[in-house]
Amino acid sequence: MTSARRVTVSTGARLHFGLLTHRPTSGREFGGMGVMVNSPGWTIAVTAIDAAEDSQPDRIIVEDSATLACPETKSRIATVIDRMRREQFLNVPPLDVRVLSAIPSHRGLGSGTQLALATARAIDACMNAGVIPVDQLAQLTGRGLRSAVGTWGFESGGLIVDGGKLEFEPVGTLATRLQFPADWRFLLIFPKSASGLSGEDEIAAFENLSGMPQETTDMLCRLTVMQFLPAVQNGDFGRASAALCQYGRRVGEYFAPAQGGIYVDSRMLDLSLRLADDGIEGFAQTSWGPTCAVLCQDEIMAARISALVQSKSQTRDFECLITSPLNCGASVEIAQAASG
Repeated sequence: MTSARRVTVSTGARLHFGLLTHRPTSGREFGGMGVMVNSPGWTIAVTAIDAAEDSQPDRIIVEDSATLACPETKSRIATVIDRMRREQFLNVPPLDVRVLSAIPSHRGLGSGTQLALATARAIDACMNAGVIPVDQLAQLTGRGLRSAVGTWGFESGGLIVDGGKLEFEPVGTLATRLQFPADWRFLLIFPKSASGLSGEDEIAAFENLSGMPQETTDMLCRLTVMQFLPAVQNGDFGRASAALCQYGRRVGEYFAPAQGGIYVDSRMLDLSLRLADDGIEGFAQTSWGPTCAVLCQDEIMAARISALVQSKSQTRDFECLITSPLNCGASVEIAQAASG
């Protein structure tokens, strides 16, 4: 029996509050703003199978605790392994990959990017020193084609502002990264009966939209730079909530033709208005949804809003999760595992 290196990578989820631009007449494309949160998250454990067993195929196992993983999880991991073999490490031996926890797919939480980067980082740490830059990992795994919030969030956590990319740039530029107030919380609201756009549907949606008006981009940039970022930096919850609400609403208005309204789930609009009547702002959809997030000042506020949401008849099939900001990048743990 020999000793093999076992690498475990754990990530959080990515909240993306919307692009800063789409199809501009000139300059940078996409961009956006988002925050990393500590739950849900992927935990991926990778071990190289003993060299004597090189003829064996890769073993990809989804543990019971990762039942949120989508049916495509195994094939997605296999694709990443294949890409890493072809593009980076020609001598990758057969791998044992265990999925210990998961981010639900098609919920606007950046599941695909976090899974791909976690798997690639684990392979990098198994085969090398784990030093491949995160933007290169994104290129190797085919991520970051539009948004880079999840890519930079995987690396550092916190509040991420993606400055977008020029035509020749493969991954958007990290414009700003801030620590997010540790006491603040996000209440995630998941409609059970809906899912966000993904895959070919997402590509078609981008192609069918005519382009974000310049005045919308200008407003989103102002909300980001002049309102949300300073409020987060200063711990000003009230102004941060108001800015996030306006940002989410503006983005939703642009994407409404593609997603059927300001929010993918039409009930979310009524819910946001009801919460606003109670003085609760900071309501925004993450990515293509259907998940929406409510910024909360602390755990007590988050629990109160969760109870309020679940008490309403029109939201009986909604699930709520209170999650904390994640102000660090994905963790990488290396241990020696028995194999043979």
